[in-house]
Amino acid sequence: MTDDVTQDFIFGTLATDDLRLAALRAEAQRVSHRHRMTPADPEPGQPVRLHVGVGPEVNAAEVVACYTTDGGDPTPNSRRIAFKRGEIGWDTLLWAYRCEWHGTLPPQPEGTLVRYRVVARTVDGYLAWADPDAATGAPETFAYHVDRARVPDWIRDAVIYHVFVDRFFPGEGRAWNDASTLGDIWGGTLRGIVEQLPYLEALGVTCLWLSPVFPSPSHHGYDATDYFTVEPRLGTDADLSALFEAAHARGMRVLLDYVANHVSNEHPAFRRAVADPTAPERAWFTFTDWPDEYCSFFGVKTLPRLDTDHPAARDYLLAGAVHWLRRGADGFRLDYANGPPHGFWAAFRAATRATKPDAVTVGEVVETAELQRSYRGRLDGTLDYLLLQQLRAFIAFETISASAFDAFLRRHLAYFPDDFVLPSFLDNHDMNRFLWVVQGDVRRLKLAALCQFTLPHTPIIYYGTEIGLSQRHDIQYPDGSRRLEESRTLMPWGEEQDPDLLSFYRTLVAARRGRPGLWRGERSTLAETDGGLYAVQIDGAGRSAVVALNRGRALVRIDVPAGQSLALATDAGVQHAAEALTLPPLTGALLLS
Repeated sequence: MTDDVTQDFIFGTLATDDLRLAALRAEAQRVSHRHRMTPADPEPGQPVRLHVGVGPEVNAAEVVACYTTDGGDPTPNSRRIAFKRGEIGWDTLLWAYRCEWHGTLPPQPEGTLVRYRVVARTVDGYLAWADPDAATGAPETFAYHVDRARVPDWIRDAVIYHVFVDRFFPGEGRAWNDASTLGDIWGGTLRGIVEQLPYLEALGVTCLWLSPVFPSPSHHGYDATDYFTVEPRLGTDADLSALFEAAHARGMRVLLDYVANHVSNEHPAFRRAVADPTAPERAWFTFTDWPDEYCSFFGVKTLPRLDTDHPAARDYLLAGAVHWLRRGADGFRLDYANGPPHGFWAAFRAATRATKPDAVTVGEVVETAELQRSYRGRLDGTLDYLLLQQLRAFIAFETISASAFDAFLRRHLAYFPDDFVLPSFLDNHDMNRFLWVVQGDVRRLKLAALCQFTLPHTPIIYYGTEIGLSQRHDIQYPDGSRRLEESRTLMPWGEEQDPDLLSFYRTLVAARRGRPGLWRGERSTLAETDGGLYAVQIDGAGRSAVVALNRGRALVRIDVPAGQSLALATDAGVQHAAEALTLPPLTGALLLS
C-alpha cells in the first residue's frame, strides 16, 4: 500500500487502541452489566439470571435490579430483585479486585416486555447505576421481550445489494445533476432503481437495502426531518410503493435504512423543543443547557440525539417503522443501533414482528463481539464489521497470516449463536472502497468476494463493487479531515462497467444461491501457509465445496478431495485436475461436488 491509502478506518467509538483501552478501564472501574444474562433470549416460563461486575470504585453493600413488565420505565419504586455476591477476581489492567454479583428475574408469560435497571448501593449510601450513559450519566435501561421468535429464514439465504439512492441511477431518461462535489445532490431516484431492477435480477440479488429515503437536508439522508413520507428529490410515496411492488414481483425483498438514534436539527420536533421550553417535544431530547447545548450524534450539532426511553419519542419511531412495513417494506437496516438502549430495540422488534411476522431487523453495531451478541432477541443480527476488518487485513493489507485469519474465522463463527445473522460486506458508504484500498487490483477484490460469498452468513454487495467502482480520493485528507462521501461516487452504466468482474460476480452469486444449505455446513481447514495460501472444505446439506485462496506471490499446488468440479476461478490460470489444484499468485477457486 502507498501513502495515498488510509491503512484502514472503521467508524465507531472503539476505532483505535487508545479508545479501546480507555473504554476498558472506565467500564472495569464501575458497575457493569453489559446485558449479560442467561438465557440470552428468554422464552416463556424461563427465569433469567443476571450477571453484574462491580469494580474498585464502587464499594457495594447491595446490588438490586428494578424491573417492570408493563412496558413502563423501571424506577427505585418498581418491583425488584436482590443480587448475591459471587466470585472475586483480580484485574491486572486496574491492579485491583473486581466482584461478580448474580440475581434472577422471575419467569414471564409470552409477549411480556421486561425492562430493568441495575443499581449498587455503596456502604455510604451512594447509588451507582450499571452502565450509565457516557454523555448524560443516565441509567441504562436493559430489556428483553419474552417470545419464541426466530430469525426469518429468508434473510439467511439472501444476497443483499446496498443502494445509495442518490448515486445509483436518475431514471426516466434524465441525466445526472450538474453537481460539483460529492456532498451535493446528484439526482438518483427511486424510479431509477425500478428501471434497473432487471440489472439487479440478472446479478442474482434477492434483497435491496436502500439508503435513507425520508425527507432530509443532506445527500445521504441520515438526518431525517420526517419518518412518514419520502424525500421529494428521490420521488414520492407512490414511487416507493411502486419499488416495493416491482421488487416483490421479481422475488426481491426491500430493507429500509432507519435511524432511531438521532434526527436533523430541522426536524419539527426538535424545532419545537428549542423554541418553547414547555413544548412536550423538549423531553424527546437531552438538553444540558437549553436551548443551545444538547446531546448529539458524536457532537455534531445538526444531529440531535433522541431519548428513545421517552415514551412519546419511542412511540413516534415505532409508528414510523410500522407505517412502512404496512406499505410494503420487508425490514430495516438500523443505523447506529448501539445508540438507543436495548430496551428500545426489544420494543422495536416486537412491534415490527407484530406487524409483519417475517420482518427483519439488522443493526449497525460497530462495537465488540460481546456487545453485538447481546442483541440476540432484540435484533435479528448485526452487520459484520469484525469480519470486514479481518478480510481487509488478510487480503488487502496483508497484515495477518492465513493461519491468523483461519483462527479468527473459526472463533468468530463459533462465538455467535445460530439464531443470529451477521451480514458481511467488503465496503460501504462510510469507509474507503475495497478496490481503492487495493489500488485497483481486481485480483484481490475477487479473492475477498470469493471468501465472503462462501461464508455462512448473508453477503452484501455495496453498489458498484461488482463492476469495479472505486473512488477519486482517500476518505482521509492531508489536513486530517475525513470525508466519507469519497466512497459515494456515481454508479457507472454501460461501457463504463468492468464486464469481466460483473460476470465473475454473477457466477459467484449463482453458485451461492444454487446451494443454500451448503455454506452453513461444517468447515475444515485444508491448508494455511505463511505464504498466504488458505483453503477450506465445506460439507453441508449433502454437498461439498472447496474454497482456495492464494494471496501469496508464488504459484502453489494443493491436494483436494476427489469428485469435485471447478465451479469458479478468479483467473484463467487456475488449473484443476483430479485431486490437485494449482493456483497462480493472487488467485482463488471454488470447487463443488
